Amino acid sequence: MHMLHFNRIAVRAAASMLAFVVVAMFAVSSQAWGQDYDYSDSTSAFQEPVYPGIAPQSKVEATMGSQIFRVYGTLLMNASASDSVEVGQDLVLWPAPGGNVTFPDGTTKRNAHIHDLIFTARQTVFGFQLKPADQTTNVWHASGTLEFDFFGGRPFDALQPQGRVFNEPRLRLGYIQLQKGNWRFLAGQDRMIVSPLDPVSLSHVAAPLGSTAGNLWGWQPQVRAEYTHMMGKASTLLQMGVLRPQFADARLETLPATGTAIDVNASGLGERTTFPVYQARYSAIIPMSGSKATFGAGGHYGRERIGAERDLDSWAFTFDFSVPLTSRFRWRGEGFVGSNLIQFQGGVVQGVAVFNPGGGAPTQFNKIGSGGGWSELIVKLTSDNKNVFYIGAGTDDPKDSNLLTGSGRSKNTFSWASYFHKFTDNVTTAIEWSNWQFKTRNFVSGLPTTNGPAGRGNVFNLAVAYQF
Repeated sequence: MHMLHFNRIAVRAAASMLAFVVVAMFAVSSQAWGQDYDYSDSTSAFQEPVYPGIAPQSKVEATMGSQIFRVYGTLLMNASASDSVEVGQDLVLWPAPGGNVTFPDGTTKRNAHIHDLIFTARQTVFGFQLKPADQTTNVWHASGTLEFDFFGGRPFDALQPQGRVFNEPRLRLGYIQLQKGNWRFLAGQDRMIVSPLDPVSLSHVAAPLGSTAGNLWGWQPQVRAEYTHMMGKASTLLQMGVLRPQFADARLETLPATGTAIDVNASGLGERTTFPVYQARYSAIIPMSGSKATFGAGGHYGRERIGAERDLDSWAFTFDFSVPLTSRFRWRGEGFVGSNLIQFQGGVVQGVAVFNPGGGAPTQFNKIGSGGGWSELIVKLTSDNKNVFYIGAGTDDPKDSNLLTGSGRSKNTFSWASYFHKFTDNVTTAIEWSNWQFKTRNFVSGLPTTNGPAGRGNVFNLAVAYQF
Protein backbone atom coordinates (compact mmCIF):
# COMPACT_ATOMS: atom_id res chain seq x y z
CA MET A 1 0.00 0.00 0.00
CA HIS A 2 2.82 2.37 0.82
CA MET A 3 4.45 1.65 -2.55
CA LEU A 4 1.11 2.14 -4.34
CA HIS A 5 0.63 5.44 -2.52
CA PHE A 6 4.13 6.50 -3.50
CA ASN A 7 3.56 5.54 -7.14
CA ARG A 8 0.37 7.58 -7.27
CA ILE A 9 2.17 10.63 -5.90
CA ALA A 10 5.04 10.08 -8.34
CA VAL A 11 2.66 9.89 -11.29
CA ARG A 12 0.86 13.07 -10.21
CA ALA A 13 4.14 14.85 -9.61
CA ALA A 14 5.39 13.80 -13.05
CA ALA A 15 2.15 15.01 -14.62
CA SER A 16 2.49 18.29 -12.76
CA MET A 17 6.08 18.73 -13.89
CA LEU A 18 4.99 18.00 -17.47
CA ALA A 19 2.43 20.76 -17.05
CA PHE A 20 5.28 23.13 -16.26
CA VAL A 21 6.34 22.81 -19.86
CA VAL A 22 2.78 23.31 -21.14
CA VAL A 23 1.70 26.33 -19.14
CA ALA A 24 -0.47 29.42 -19.41
CA MET A 25 -0.76 32.59 -21.31
CA PHE A 26 -0.63 36.14 -20.40
CA ALA A 27 -2.86 38.83 -21.90
CA VAL A 28 -1.26 41.90 -23.42
CA SER A 29 -2.60 45.18 -22.10
CA SER A 30 -4.35 47.88 -24.04
CA GLN A 31 -5.77 50.94 -22.37
CA ALA A 32 -8.56 50.89 -24.93
CA TRP A 33 -9.79 47.66 -23.37
CA GLY A 34 -9.99 48.85 -19.79
CA GLN A 35 -6.52 47.50 -18.95
CA ASP A 36 -5.75 43.93 -19.95
CA TYR A 37 -3.41 43.49 -16.97
CA ASP A 38 0.00 43.39 -18.61
CA TYR A 39 2.03 42.89 -15.44
CA SER A 40 4.07 40.10 -17.06
CA ASP A 41 5.27 41.95 -20.14
CA SER A 42 8.90 40.91 -20.12
CA THR A 43 9.91 43.77 -22.42
CA SER A 44 9.28 46.14 -19.52
CA ALA A 45 12.02 47.06 -17.08
CA PHE A 46 9.54 46.47 -14.25
CA GLN A 47 5.96 45.37 -13.76
CA GLU A 48 3.24 47.91 -14.37
CA PRO A 49 0.60 48.32 -11.62
CA VAL A 50 -2.66 46.51 -12.19
CA TYR A 51 -5.43 49.08 -12.19
CA PRO A 52 -9.04 48.01 -12.03
CA GLY A 53 -10.86 49.39 -15.03
CA ILE A 54 -9.33 51.92 -17.40
CA ALA A 55 -5.82 53.06 -16.47
CA PRO A 56 -4.92 56.77 -16.39
CA GLN A 57 -2.77 58.16 -19.17
CA SER A 58 -0.31 59.98 -16.91
CA LYS A 59 2.05 58.70 -14.21
CA VAL A 60 2.88 60.26 -10.85
CA GLU A 61 6.63 59.74 -10.70
CA ALA A 62 9.92 61.58 -10.25
CA THR A 63 13.61 60.83 -10.74
CA MET A 64 15.60 60.77 -7.53
CA GLY A 65 19.30 60.11 -8.08
CA SER A 66 19.65 56.83 -9.98
CA GLN A 67 16.07 55.75 -9.29
CA ILE A 68 12.60 56.61 -10.53
CA PHE A 69 10.03 56.70 -7.72
CA ARG A 70 6.39 56.21 -8.62
CA VAL A 71 3.21 56.54 -6.57
CA TYR A 72 0.01 55.01 -7.90
CA GLY A 73 -3.43 54.08 -6.69
CA THR A 74 -7.18 54.03 -7.06
CA LEU A 75 -9.36 56.00 -4.65
CA LEU A 76 -12.55 53.98 -4.87
CA MET A 77 -16.08 54.46 -3.58
CA ASN A 78 -18.60 51.64 -4.08
CA ALA A 79 -22.34 51.67 -3.44
CA SER A 80 -24.04 48.31 -3.92
CA ALA A 81 -27.63 47.10 -3.58
CA SER A 82 -28.77 43.48 -3.57
CA ASP A 83 -32.13 41.69 -3.52
CA SER A 84 -30.91 38.90 -1.22
CA VAL A 85 -28.39 38.23 1.55
CA GLU A 86 -24.94 37.93 0.00
CA VAL A 87 -22.08 36.00 1.59
CA GLY A 88 -19.18 38.47 1.53
CA GLN A 89 -21.54 41.46 1.63
CA ASP A 90 -19.65 44.27 -0.17
CA LEU A 91 -17.37 41.67 -1.82
CA VAL A 92 -19.96 39.18 -3.08
CA LEU A 93 -18.95 35.50 -3.04
CA TRP A 94 -22.38 33.82 -3.37
CA PRO A 95 -25.99 34.41 -2.26
CA ALA A 96 -26.91 32.84 1.08
CA PRO A 97 -29.13 29.78 0.51
CA GLY A 98 -32.54 29.43 2.19
CA GLY A 99 -32.97 30.41 5.82
CA ASN A 100 -34.56 33.39 7.51
CA VAL A 101 -33.35 36.65 8.99
CA THR A 102 -34.86 37.55 12.40
CA PHE A 103 -35.51 41.23 13.13
CA PRO A 104 -35.54 42.93 16.58
CA ASP A 105 -39.34 42.88 16.74
CA GLY A 106 -39.32 39.09 16.41
CA THR A 107 -40.51 38.95 12.80
CA THR A 108 -38.59 36.97 10.17
CA LYS A 109 -38.03 37.21 6.47
CA ARG A 110 -36.35 34.86 4.02
CA ASN A 111 -32.79 35.58 2.90
CA ALA A 112 -33.99 35.75 -0.69
CA HIS A 113 -36.32 38.65 0.17
CA ILE A 114 -33.86 40.81 2.11
CA HIS A 115 -32.60 43.94 0.37
CA ASP A 116 -29.17 45.28 1.40
CA LEU A 117 -27.58 48.66 0.61
CA ILE A 118 -23.84 48.99 1.28
CA PHE A 119 -21.43 51.92 0.95
CA THR A 120 -17.70 51.29 1.26
CA ALA A 121 -14.34 52.81 0.40
CA ARG A 122 -12.23 50.00 1.84
CA GLN A 123 -11.29 48.67 -1.62
CA THR A 124 -9.16 51.76 -2.22
CA VAL A 125 -5.66 50.78 -3.44
CA PHE A 126 -2.32 52.60 -3.23
CA GLY A 127 1.24 51.58 -3.98
CA PHE A 128 4.85 52.56 -4.56
CA GLN A 129 7.46 51.51 -7.09
CA LEU A 130 11.18 52.03 -7.55
CA LYS A 131 12.95 51.32 -10.81
CA PRO A 132 16.34 52.34 -12.27
CA ALA A 133 16.51 55.54 -14.30
CA ASP A 134 19.23 53.97 -16.47
CA GLN A 135 17.52 51.52 -18.84
CA THR A 136 20.71 50.01 -20.30
CA THR A 137 19.74 46.55 -21.55
CA ASN A 138 22.98 44.62 -20.94
CA VAL A 139 23.07 44.96 -17.17
CA TRP A 140 20.89 43.67 -14.34
CA HIS A 141 18.12 46.06 -13.30
CA ALA A 142 16.57 45.91 -9.83
CA SER A 143 13.09 47.24 -9.09
CA GLY A 144 10.53 46.87 -6.33
CA THR A 145 6.81 47.23 -5.69
CA LEU A 146 4.69 47.67 -2.56
CA GLU A 147 0.89 47.74 -2.88
CA PHE A 148 -1.80 48.00 -0.19
CA ASP A 149 -5.53 48.33 0.22
CA PHE A 150 -7.77 48.86 3.27
CA PHE A 151 -9.44 45.46 3.30
CA GLY A 152 -7.50 44.20 6.32
CA GLY A 153 -8.89 43.28 9.73
CA ARG A 154 -10.98 45.70 11.75
CA PRO A 155 -9.79 46.40 15.31
CA PHE A 156 -12.07 45.08 18.05
CA ASP A 157 -13.04 46.89 21.24
CA ALA A 158 -16.13 47.18 23.45
CA LEU A 159 -17.62 49.85 21.14
CA GLN A 160 -17.35 47.79 17.96
CA PRO A 161 -21.14 47.09 17.90
CA GLN A 162 -21.61 50.78 17.13
CA GLY A 163 -20.55 49.89 13.61
CA ARG A 164 -17.59 52.23 13.47
CA VAL A 165 -15.48 51.75 10.35
CA PHE A 166 -11.75 51.50 11.09
CA ASN A 167 -10.35 49.62 8.12
CA GLU A 168 -6.71 48.64 8.44
CA PRO A 169 -4.21 48.53 5.55
CA ARG A 170 -3.51 45.12 4.01
CA LEU A 171 -0.47 44.07 1.97
CA ARG A 172 -1.48 43.02 -1.53
CA LEU A 173 1.88 42.96 -3.32
CA GLY A 174 5.45 43.32 -2.10
CA TYR A 175 8.29 42.03 -4.25
CA ILE A 176 11.74 42.75 -5.64
CA GLN A 177 12.67 42.03 -9.21
CA LEU A 178 15.85 41.54 -11.22
CA GLN A 179 15.85 41.71 -15.00
CA LYS A 180 18.49 41.44 -17.69
CA GLY A 181 17.66 40.94 -21.34
CA ASN A 182 15.10 38.17 -21.68
CA TRP A 183 15.46 36.93 -18.09
CA ARG A 184 13.52 38.09 -15.04
CA PHE A 185 13.66 36.88 -11.43
CA LEU A 186 11.12 37.85 -8.78
CA ALA A 187 10.99 37.26 -5.02
CA GLY A 188 8.20 38.39 -2.70
CA GLN A 189 4.40 38.44 -2.68
CA ASP A 190 2.80 38.61 -6.11
CA ARG A 191 -0.08 37.11 -8.04
CA MET A 192 0.11 33.38 -8.47
CA ILE A 193 1.64 32.17 -11.72
CA VAL A 194 -1.27 30.22 -13.22
CA SER A 195 -4.60 31.86 -14.11
CA PRO A 196 -3.15 35.40 -14.42
CA LEU A 197 -6.29 37.21 -15.66
CA ASP A 198 -9.30 38.60 -13.81
CA PRO A 199 -12.61 40.02 -15.05
CA VAL A 200 -12.45 43.81 -15.23
CA SER A 201 -14.51 45.14 -12.32
CA LEU A 202 -14.56 48.05 -9.88
CA SER A 203 -16.94 46.20 -7.54
CA HIS A 204 -14.36 43.50 -6.76
CA VAL A 205 -10.88 44.94 -6.23
CA ALA A 206 -9.97 43.53 -2.80
CA ALA A 207 -10.53 40.10 -4.39
CA PRO A 208 -11.27 39.55 -8.09
CA LEU A 209 -14.79 39.21 -9.45
CA GLY A 210 -15.80 35.54 -9.66
CA SER A 211 -13.17 34.40 -7.16
CA THR A 212 -15.48 31.58 -5.95
CA ALA A 213 -17.23 31.07 -9.29
CA GLY A 214 -14.59 30.02 -11.80
CA ASN A 215 -11.81 32.57 -11.29
CA LEU A 216 -8.82 31.04 -9.49
CA TRP A 217 -6.65 33.69 -7.86
CA GLY A 218 -4.16 34.38 -5.09
CA TRP A 219 -1.48 36.77 -3.88
CA GLN A 220 1.24 34.39 -2.76
CA PRO A 221 4.79 34.69 -1.34
CA GLN A 222 6.95 33.15 -4.05
CA VAL A 223 10.20 32.94 -5.96
CA ARG A 224 9.97 32.64 -9.73
CA ALA A 225 11.96 32.88 -12.96
CA GLU A 226 10.74 34.03 -16.39
CA TYR A 227 12.22 33.77 -19.85
CA THR A 228 10.96 35.53 -22.99
CA HIS A 229 11.77 34.24 -26.46
CA MET A 230 11.21 36.60 -29.38
CA MET A 231 10.11 35.23 -32.75
CA GLY A 232 9.79 38.22 -35.05
CA LYS A 233 6.66 40.08 -34.00
CA ALA A 234 5.51 37.13 -31.89
CA SER A 235 6.96 35.92 -28.61
CA THR A 236 6.66 33.23 -25.97
CA LEU A 237 6.97 33.53 -22.20
CA LEU A 238 7.92 30.69 -19.84
CA GLN A 239 7.38 31.22 -16.09
CA MET A 240 8.30 28.73 -13.34
CA GLY A 241 8.29 29.20 -9.59
CA VAL A 242 7.67 27.93 -6.07
CA LEU A 243 4.99 29.39 -3.78
CA ARG A 244 4.10 29.20 -0.10
CA PRO A 245 2.14 25.98 0.58
CA GLN A 246 -0.73 27.53 2.53
CA PHE A 247 -4.15 25.82 2.40
CA ALA A 248 -6.04 27.11 5.50
CA ASP A 249 -8.88 24.62 5.02
CA ALA A 250 -11.27 25.14 7.95
CA ARG A 251 -12.39 21.48 7.75
CA LEU A 252 -8.84 20.31 8.52
CA GLU A 253 -7.05 23.16 10.32
CA THR A 254 -7.93 25.14 13.43
CA LEU A 255 -7.78 28.75 12.28
CA PRO A 256 -6.84 31.65 14.61
CA ALA A 257 -9.76 32.98 16.63
CA THR A 258 -11.49 36.17 15.55
CA GLY A 259 -9.64 39.18 16.95
CA THR A 260 -6.37 37.28 17.48
CA ALA A 261 -3.57 39.83 17.20
CA ILE A 262 -0.90 37.36 16.06
CA ASP A 263 -0.83 34.30 13.87
CA VAL A 264 -0.79 31.67 16.61
CA ASN A 265 -1.10 28.85 14.10
CA ALA A 266 1.72 29.90 11.78
CA SER A 267 2.43 26.33 10.67
CA GLY A 268 -0.43 24.96 8.61
CA LEU A 269 -0.86 21.56 7.01
CA GLY A 270 0.73 22.81 3.82
CA GLU A 271 3.83 24.14 5.55
CA ARG A 272 4.24 20.88 7.48
CA THR A 273 4.88 18.94 4.28
CA THR A 274 8.13 20.96 3.79
CA PHE A 275 7.04 20.80 0.15
CA PRO A 276 6.43 24.08 -1.71
CA VAL A 277 3.68 24.66 -4.24
CA TYR A 278 5.00 24.39 -7.80
CA GLN A 279 3.48 26.43 -10.61
CA ALA A 280 4.40 27.28 -14.18
CA ARG A 281 2.95 28.88 -17.31
CA TYR A 282 3.83 29.02 -20.98
CA SER A 283 2.36 31.76 -23.16
CA ALA A 284 2.37 32.57 -26.85
CA ILE A 285 1.76 36.18 -27.88
CA ILE A 286 0.76 36.64 -31.53
CA PRO A 287 -0.06 39.78 -33.57
CA MET A 288 -3.76 39.85 -34.50
CA SER A 289 -6.29 42.44 -35.71
CA GLY A 290 -3.90 45.34 -35.18
CA SER A 291 -3.25 44.25 -31.60
CA LYS A 292 -1.99 41.08 -29.90
CA ALA A 293 -3.60 37.79 -28.90
CA THR A 294 -2.30 35.53 -26.18
CA PHE A 295 -2.93 31.81 -25.66
CA GLY A 296 -1.54 29.47 -23.07
CA ALA A 297 -1.89 26.78 -20.43
CA GLY A 298 -0.65 26.30 -16.89
CA GLY A 299 0.11 23.72 -14.22
CA HIS A 300 -0.03 23.64 -10.42
CA TYR A 301 0.99 20.99 -7.86
CA GLY A 302 1.22 21.03 -4.06
CA ARG A 303 0.62 18.93 -0.93
CA GLU A 304 -0.76 19.23 2.57
CA ARG A 305 -0.08 16.87 5.50
CA ILE A 306 -3.15 15.42 7.22
CA GLY A 307 -1.39 12.72 9.22
CA ALA A 308 1.99 11.85 10.66
CA GLU A 309 2.88 10.12 7.38
CA ARG A 310 -0.06 10.99 5.14
CA ASP A 311 -0.30 13.72 2.52
CA LEU A 312 -3.06 14.93 0.24
CA ASP A 313 -2.04 16.51 -3.03
CA SER A 314 -3.41 19.55 -4.83
CA TRP A 315 -3.24 19.90 -8.61
CA ALA A 316 -4.67 21.93 -11.48
CA PHE A 317 -4.37 22.41 -15.20
CA THR A 318 -5.40 25.83 -16.48
CA PHE A 319 -5.75 27.74 -19.74
CA ASP A 320 -6.36 31.40 -20.50
CA PHE A 321 -6.71 33.59 -23.54
CA SER A 322 -7.13 37.16 -24.72
CA VAL A 323 -8.13 37.62 -28.35
CA PRO A 324 -8.84 40.88 -30.24
CA LEU A 325 -11.78 39.92 -32.45
CA THR A 326 -11.85 43.33 -34.16
CA SER A 327 -10.54 46.78 -33.34
CA ARG A 328 -13.53 47.24 -31.00
CA PHE A 329 -14.06 43.77 -29.53
CA ARG A 330 -11.83 41.65 -27.30
CA TRP A 331 -12.64 38.22 -25.90
CA ARG A 332 -10.78 36.92 -22.85
CA GLY A 333 -11.16 34.34 -20.14
CA GLU A 334 -9.80 31.35 -18.24
CA GLY A 335 -10.64 27.73 -17.47
CA PHE A 336 -9.39 25.10 -15.06
CA VAL A 337 -9.75 21.54 -13.84
CA GLY A 338 -8.16 20.32 -10.61
CA SER A 339 -8.52 19.03 -7.07
CA ASN A 340 -8.10 20.46 -3.55
CA LEU A 341 -7.86 24.06 -4.74
CA ILE A 342 -9.12 25.85 -1.63
CA GLN A 343 -5.97 28.01 -1.42
CA PHE A 344 -7.12 29.68 -4.67
CA GLN A 345 -10.82 29.67 -3.68
CA GLY A 346 -11.50 26.82 -6.10
CA GLY A 347 -14.17 24.21 -5.48
CA VAL A 348 -16.35 27.08 -4.16
CA VAL A 349 -13.78 27.42 -1.33
CA GLN A 350 -13.72 23.68 -0.57
CA GLY A 351 -10.55 21.61 -0.58
CA VAL A 352 -11.14 18.37 1.31
CA ALA A 353 -14.41 16.80 2.49
CA VAL A 354 -14.24 14.97 5.84
CA PHE A 355 -16.54 12.25 7.23
CA ASN A 356 -16.60 11.37 10.95
CA PRO A 357 -20.16 10.32 11.84
CA GLY A 358 -19.41 9.36 15.43
CA GLY A 359 -17.00 12.18 16.21
CA GLY A 360 -13.32 11.67 16.90
CA ALA A 361 -10.87 10.89 14.11
CA PRO A 362 -12.39 11.10 10.59
CA THR A 363 -12.96 7.86 8.74
CA GLN A 364 -12.87 9.35 5.23
CA PHE A 365 -11.10 12.17 3.40
CA ASN A 366 -12.22 13.15 -0.10
CA LYS A 367 -10.24 15.61 -2.15
CA ILE A 368 -12.84 17.77 -3.87
CA GLY A 369 -12.33 17.87 -7.61
CA SER A 370 -13.66 20.83 -9.51
CA GLY A 371 -13.78 22.42 -12.94
CA GLY A 372 -14.86 25.80 -14.18
CA GLY A 373 -13.82 29.11 -15.64
CA TRP A 374 -15.04 32.47 -16.82
CA SER A 375 -15.26 34.41 -20.07
CA GLU A 376 -15.64 38.11 -20.81
CA LEU A 377 -16.43 40.13 -23.93
CA ILE A 378 -15.09 43.70 -23.93
CA VAL A 379 -16.67 46.22 -26.30
CA LYS A 380 -15.15 49.62 -26.96
CA LEU A 381 -18.23 51.74 -27.62
CA THR A 382 -16.42 54.90 -28.70
CA SER A 383 -13.06 55.48 -30.37
CA ASP A 384 -11.91 57.89 -27.63
CA ASN A 385 -11.74 54.98 -25.12
CA LYS A 386 -14.09 56.78 -22.72
CA ASN A 387 -16.97 54.32 -22.98
CA VAL A 388 -16.42 50.59 -22.55
CA PHE A 389 -18.95 47.80 -22.06
CA TYR A 390 -18.23 44.42 -20.43
CA ILE A 391 -20.34 41.27 -20.34
CA GLY A 392 -19.43 37.81 -19.12
CA ALA A 393 -20.17 34.71 -17.07
CA GLY A 394 -18.36 32.17 -14.91
CA THR A 395 -18.90 28.98 -12.93
CA ASP A 396 -17.20 26.66 -10.45
CA ASP A 397 -18.67 23.16 -10.40
CA PRO A 398 -17.28 20.80 -7.70
CA LYS A 399 -17.64 17.08 -8.35
CA ASP A 400 -20.73 16.01 -6.39
CA SER A 401 -19.42 12.49 -5.73
CA ASN A 402 -16.50 14.01 -3.76
CA LEU A 403 -18.76 15.97 -1.39
CA LEU A 404 -19.54 14.86 2.17
CA THR A 405 -21.61 16.22 5.03
CA GLY A 406 -20.38 19.71 5.88
CA SER A 407 -18.96 20.25 2.38
CA GLY A 408 -22.14 20.65 0.38
CA ARG A 409 -21.49 23.55 -2.01
CA SER A 410 -22.19 21.91 -5.35
CA LYS A 411 -22.09 24.83 -7.81
CA ASN A 412 -21.62 28.59 -7.96
CA THR A 413 -22.43 30.43 -11.19
CA PHE A 414 -22.60 34.12 -12.02
CA SER A 415 -23.07 36.46 -14.95
CA TRP A 416 -22.44 40.16 -15.16
CA ALA A 417 -22.55 43.25 -17.32
CA SER A 418 -20.96 46.64 -16.69
CA TYR A 419 -20.52 50.00 -18.33
CA PHE A 420 -17.43 52.17 -17.71
CA HIS A 421 -17.42 55.88 -18.50
CA LYS A 422 -14.32 58.00 -18.19
CA PHE A 423 -15.12 61.59 -17.19
CA THR A 424 -11.46 62.67 -17.18
CA ASP A 425 -8.09 60.96 -17.56
CA ASN A 426 -8.28 60.11 -13.86
CA VAL A 427 -11.97 59.81 -12.95
CA THR A 428 -14.00 56.75 -13.99
CA THR A 429 -17.52 55.70 -13.05
CA ALA A 430 -18.85 52.20 -13.53
CA ILE A 431 -22.30 50.66 -13.25
CA GLU A 432 -22.30 46.88 -12.79
CA TRP A 433 -25.04 44.26 -12.53
CA SER A 434 -24.32 40.68 -11.51
CA ASN A 435 -26.61 37.68 -11.09
CA TRP A 436 -25.55 34.81 -8.80
CA GLN A 437 -26.89 31.23 -8.72
CA PHE A 438 -25.65 29.05 -5.83
CA LYS A 439 -26.50 25.37 -5.24
CA THR A 440 -25.96 22.93 -2.37
CA ARG A 441 -26.53 19.21 -1.80
CA ASN A 442 -28.38 17.24 0.89
CA PHE A 443 -26.72 14.18 2.41
CA VAL A 444 -27.79 10.78 3.75
CA SER A 445 -25.19 8.80 5.72
CA GLY A 446 -22.58 11.27 4.53
CA LEU A 447 -23.33 10.80 0.82
CA PRO A 448 -24.84 13.47 -1.49
CA THR A 449 -28.44 12.88 -2.56
CA THR A 450 -31.00 15.49 -3.59
CA ASN A 451 -30.48 19.18 -4.26
CA GLY A 452 -30.24 21.24 -1.07
CA PRO A 453 -31.12 24.87 -0.37
CA ALA A 454 -30.21 27.22 -3.21
CA GLY A 455 -29.36 30.89 -3.30
CA ARG A 456 -30.17 33.41 -6.00
CA GLY A 457 -29.35 37.08 -6.04
CA ASN A 458 -28.93 40.21 -8.12
CA VAL A 459 -26.38 42.83 -7.15
CA PHE A 460 -26.14 46.36 -8.56
CA ASN A 461 -22.95 48.35 -7.95
CA LEU A 462 -22.10 51.97 -8.64
CA ALA A 463 -18.39 52.80 -8.44
CA VAL A 464 -16.55 56.09 -8.63
CA ALA A 465 -12.78 55.83 -9.00
CA TYR A 466 -9.99 58.40 -9.03
CA GLN A 467 -6.92 56.72 -10.48
CA PHE A 468 -3.37 58.05 -10.51
